[in-house]
Amino acid sequence: MPQKKEPLKDIRTSLLTRGFKLARAGIRAGGFAAGQLLNSSGENKPAWLAKVEILVNEMGQLKGTAMKVGQTMSMYGEHLLPKEVNEIFKKLQQESPPVMWSTMRKTLERELGAERMALLEVDPEPLASASIGQVHTAIRKDASGADEKLALKIQYEGIDAAVDTDLKLLKFILNMSEMVPRGPRFDQVFAEIRTMFKQEVDYDFEREAAAKFKEWLKDDPRYKVPFIDPKFSTKRVLTMERLKGVRADYPDVQALSQERRNRLGILFLELYLRELLEFRLVQTDPHLGNYLIEIDPTGENDKLVLLDFGAVRDVPDDFLHHYRLLMEGGIGRDARKVEKGGRMLGLLLPEDPMELVKDYVDLCYLLTEPFQSVYDWGETDLPKRVAAAVGKIASSYRLRAPPRELVFLDRKLGGVFIFLSVLKCVMDAKPSVEKALAKNPATTS
Repeated sequence: MPQKKEPLKDIRTSLLTRGFKLARAGIRAGGFAAGQLLNSSGENKPAWLAKVEILVNEMGQLKGTAMKVGQTMSMYGEHLLPKEVNEIFKKLQQESPPVMWSTMRKTLERELGAERMALLEVDPEPLASASIGQVHTAIRKDASGADEKLALKIQYEGIDAAVDTDLKLLKFILNMSEMVPRGPRFDQVFAEIRTMFKQEVDYDFEREAAAKFKEWLKDDPRYKVPFIDPKFSTKRVLTMERLKGVRADYPDVQALSQERRNRLGILFLELYLRELLEFRLVQTDPHLGNYLIEIDPTGENDKLVLLDFGAVRDVPDDFLHHYRLLMEGGIGRDARKVEKGGRMLGLLLPEDPMELVKDYVDLCYLLTEPFQSVYDWGETDLPKRVAAAVGKIASSYRLRAPPRELVFLDRKLGGVFIFLSVLKCVMDAKPSVEKALAKNPATTS
């Protein structure tokens, strides 16, 4: 279970204050370069890492775009960063400290007004917190006096105002640190971060995305999507029905039989495959806290509850066609398909030596290892082997940044792996993948 963190009094939303704090963190972390870390002695490494820690801690305290950039850097970390540095950035993927209720209450009162607030009894203890807001539970009494359980997603006040300033300054700091590759592709990544952040702070967009998923999954009783209440929702408050359930890492789920945990793993995997191949709209933030398990007392119909739709991203047809080649080639152990997909995605270039191409094909085979036969997701050392293989290739790629779509799908696939690992699944997932590919043929040749 996640540990509780000390709440923050507020979020520094002033452009001047945020700029100063980030600049100060950059100066205090000044002189750091990823290459220097790689070449430094064991005695010097702690000093270099301490400088990175300063910058990352400041990102977490500021939340908003600063924290989102740090989280995205950790997504890229396997491709671009020294292992020790990426481990520090990964801390931003964990649940961030909440903001005090007295601060959040002011935002809620301003958004809903006195009349609607009078109908709600809000729990001041947050259920969860993230980079742009936090969730509080509430009870609303209807005309008959019955209680309606709700979950209120409340956005941090003014968090959307500093997006461009944050991005410009952080990009400058990261470039100066030599932790990231310069060039048009990485500029595209920052543009993607900006697009995603603007999308995630738009609760109208999330409400529409939730409605789409609810419609798409309405005929599959294995999944539950909450109803969003428009009467208590605004640009900065998203109010939904509170569905029952517990996280996958909680004891009640961990105590389920192997068969039931395997079924839940298949549920999560098949949802991802439908998002990618059928919906062409992928929820790219597969944090454990964004899903619940509704345990069936009879043991027959455990359900997966979907909670968050702010980070959904569409998958372009052209990209998906190329990505399918990687999937089909990896699962079918077809090196020619893997190589073709890699070249179409720009992961492999004409001047790359055959040794690098072979390493890349081997990596793709490694990533699809769990989909070959019965696989023990809870006991495998696959993440370590993948990290080692990526590290080897990254040095040959000379910090070549992958396509932005691939990064967010890597994040999703990593989340699938974590989810199934937490459930300790032991199962054959290959039939589910092959069925999904056959059911949803490519639309671009």
